[in-house]
Amino acid sequence: MRITTPILVLMLSLTLLMALPGTYNQVRAINQSGPTRFSAYGPFTQQLIMHFYSDFDVMFSHFQLGEIDVSDWPLQSSSDITTFCGNADFFCTGPQAELGYFGVDVNSFPAFMGIALQVPRTTTPASFTTTGTAAGCSAGFGSLSITLRNQETGSNILDTLSTLTAANQPSGSPSVTVSDSGGATPNGVYTIPCTLAGSYSLRSNVYNGTGATGTIAVSIASAAVTSGTFNVNWNSPSTVKPTTARALLGAAFHHLLDDPAFVRTTMTGVASAPCVFWVPGQGGRCPIGTTSEYLCQSAPACPVTNAAGGPATEVDIAECQFGNHPWLNVVGCSTGATGHDVGPYHITDSTVNVNSRWWNPGTTGLVAGYSGHNDLRAACDDFVSMGLTLSPSTATCDNVASAADLTTDPGAYAHIVPNGQIKTYVRVNFGRQQFGQIVADELNFLFGTPQSRATQTGFVGTVCYDARTSPCTQFTPKYYTFTQVTPIVFEDTSVSGGSPSAWQFYTEGQGFDPTPDQYFLNSHSINTGAICAGTPALKPNNYHFFCEPQTDTNANAGEFAPTAALSSAFFQRAIGDDLKWSHHIPGFAFVDTFAENNGFNFQQCTTTCVSTQASIVNTVGFGTLAGAPYFTLLNARQVPGYTASNPANQPTPGVIRRGFSQDTSNLSPFTANSVWEFDFLAQVYDAMLNANPNTGGAAAQFIDWGTTSHSATFNPTEVGCNSINGCATGVTTQIWHIRNDWKFSDGNDVKATDVAYTIIANRDVPSSLLQSYVLNVVSATGLDCGTGQPCKTLQVKLQGQSSLFEFNIGAVQLVLEKSLWAPYCGDPPVAGGVCASPTFDPMYPSANSPGIEVGPGPWSCIAPISGTGVTAGHVGGPCAETSTGALTGQAITRDGRILLSYNTFNARCCPTGPTATSSSLYKLSYADHNNDGVVNILDLADVASHYGTTDPYWVNSNIAGGTTVGAVDLATVAIYFGHGITTPFSPSTLFQVDPQIDPFFCVAAGC
Repeated sequence: MRITTPILVLMLSLTLLMALPGTYNQVRAINQSGPTRFSAYGPFTQQLIMHFYSDFDVMFSHFQLGEIDVSDWPLQSSSDITTFCGNADFFCTGPQAELGYFGVDVNSFPAFMGIALQVPRTTTPASFTTTGTAAGCSAGFGSLSITLRNQETGSNILDTLSTLTAANQPSGSPSVTVSDSGGATPNGVYTIPCTLAGSYSLRSNVYNGTGATGTIAVSIASAAVTSGTFNVNWNSPSTVKPTTARALLGAAFHHLLDDPAFVRTTMTGVASAPCVFWVPGQGGRCPIGTTSEYLCQSAPACPVTNAAGGPATEVDIAECQFGNHPWLNVVGCSTGATGHDVGPYHITDSTVNVNSRWWNPGTTGLVAGYSGHNDLRAACDDFVSMGLTLSPSTATCDNVASAADLTTDPGAYAHIVPNGQIKTYVRVNFGRQQFGQIVADELNFLFGTPQSRATQTGFVGTVCYDARTSPCTQFTPKYYTFTQVTPIVFEDTSVSGGSPSAWQFYTEGQGFDPTPDQYFLNSHSINTGAICAGTPALKPNNYHFFCEPQTDTNANAGEFAPTAALSSAFFQRAIGDDLKWSHHIPGFAFVDTFAENNGFNFQQCTTTCVSTQASIVNTVGFGTLAGAPYFTLLNARQVPGYTASNPANQPTPGVIRRGFSQDTSNLSPFTANSVWEFDFLAQVYDAMLNANPNTGGAAAQFIDWGTTSHSATFNPTEVGCNSINGCATGVTTQIWHIRNDWKFSDGNDVKATDVAYTIIANRDVPSSLLQSYVLNVVSATGLDCGTGQPCKTLQVKLQGQSSLFEFNIGAVQLVLEKSLWAPYCGDPPVAGGVCASPTFDPMYPSANSPGIEVGPGPWSCIAPISGTGVTAGHVGGPCAETSTGALTGQAITRDGRILLSYNTFNARCCPTGPTATSSSLYKLSYADHNNDGVVNILDLADVASHYGTTDPYWVNSNIAGGTTVGAVDLATVAIYFGHGITTPFSPSTLFQVDPQIDPFFCVAAGC
């Protein structure tokens, strides 16, 4: 599974926690009851071991052998749930919809069987054409009547979300912003009311209005109304656009998987069927016409069925847009039709049991999910509309689909004539392997090379399961791990030495952010690593090279909308674009249940611990999925006195054992690409903000994690420039105040210059996955970094104004220590530096140098033994070992381990262990006398009022010697002034926080 952000944030809300009675020695399984609490400090356990099992089934098998405490993957089947959740030694988290997705990905770059999927895109610079003037306004004032026209479509723009801004030049004031004068029924005309006459620039919030020489200028004449046409383009940097064949290809693939039937059978109880490249936890809705068998909102938004008659729904319009299904009883496809699709490119629910069909390839475990007659026929129609032909020439697609209904091999049968092969890469894990095989089987059938004939001498399939050699010889199914597909699918640009034509069909997995910004991160042309637009990248986020100007426009508007509501509206449009182009073909979204060692389950506490105390945290949308267990690993601790029913399942004191189901190749923030790679990085590095794991979406609570406070302002007239986007008018300025006690694991302070360097490096080196979040950064600088200054105030300037900027800068950027990375990335960071190479290994550079895996996160990477060029105890690694115990770098495989120790320099460490009472956490807890989550004037006044006294609280031998409150005590409170555990929230407003917000001066049940 590929991840889009390392600090995975959350979506759904949970019910109030209920106490769970019970004892420690269980005779039945203990499963989650109510939401799990979290603590904003830790770790509680001193050692974390990440053990590599390299396979999902192997990981679960070893879990049953008692080797794992925290799993990295949801239970994959109802039988898994029965096995694990019925065992007294395992704790199963409550099922919840995952904030992620699995589906079929189609590469838009290579031609499909000789048919181009993209063509060059050329545009004419924007312009303003005056069409007339009339008397109006008083002397010295004038107005504009502007018709907004899209030059690329040749039509006026009717857009309820669009605004135009006219700003006086050169001052920028006065400035007027207006919407379409038609309001809810737009007419394409924008009226600038009477304003000071003079020269004005025009700017659209949605479309590209940049002229040949920059901003479009128009004169507002005195005492006149000037009418004209503002000719704009899609707001897209792409040099190409998709052909109709690309949409047809997506539609055809869509028709080849009955994902609701697949989910109901193969994925019973553990998954749902998403309607598009999106899940409901992100806000928004499925396309109208989607029925409730999909993962979408409840009725009436997603009805059980679509009543006959009435107008065409959104899914009907998509189905019928090509005019190539005249036989289909779907409104809009044929005259007099009254029927409707049941979902996107899904005509009818399939009842096909492929085991009874002659072309059954014998795929183990697959019964349903294969498409029925009408969907196969429609897929055939779409392939033929692309320009492919049928054999025999007199055949029809109905004949092709009818051949699929037979139970005995007919010999020659009607099929599509293949003009080449389909380069296919199906992932090995359960679910993706199965739905990928369904699509591959049906492709082989449609193109006359059914998989059931693969054993015949000389068989050449249409689906090539390994296209790394030419001609292809791999015509039997082959499944891949993440590590195996990385150089083929993700490193598919010239920068990486790969080829954008290396693959055509892949079974993708994506983790999502709180909003549907995957349409910007994964589908915008600027993120293709210079294939369609943007800067060269080793592993571009848009690795499938879908470059569609309208999608770019809506995704960009959603990413950079000033309000969450407007952002959501634009991303909803991107969902519509996805439907139209069938850019992504959904497979399933997990409904996650995770198995954990019950010895860490505090919900069972009744005596020596309290059920409200944090330990296992079922992060909403992710649980303990790889890449997302930050709070579980921060909070996990063993239940006092716990005894497992089976001694093999007894936890190891002082250790958390984390199972890893897949290998790693790159443990660098610049080249990491999988959830397993970011699982490690998120523990060692850290961000300025962290999300409350029990909140998300519009209700997300971002805690000042490495900062004391932050703010943002917007200047609509300021011009900001960078090398990626050029110059833009309107700049957001963020100010971040970094904590005094935020330190790297080597003990060095985190400075504003470290964070600034991180942001610019992620933009310019760039980081494979993090660049997309900082593409519009103008600058990042420390404001107080002169000689003798603390260097704790960071200023970040960004082009435009967005409700997502706080998240993009604060919650995503994993902070690097500049002094360690600058020798490899450059100072300032340079494109294509040493650190940009996938061969650069920060865990063990060149296998002969100390590692630089140093961050301010909760865990520290410390070399466990000496090795070539490394002394035991070196902070930064290598902290990984092979199955034989030898030190190794970032490429880790079966039975390798990563050994992490809790970071005693971390600002929120350590609630337990030998350094607890000398830790920063202890001093902060001491300074926050009233336990309101922040050290404020009340605490300062309190300690000051007791100066020179023997106050039993303020006199603390762990803080200072002596028997009276003295200068050191006052200084401690002063140093931590403005710092907190829960800021900017009070403990009472931080949703589902552990009531024991202070582990030293607050009882377990809460203060």
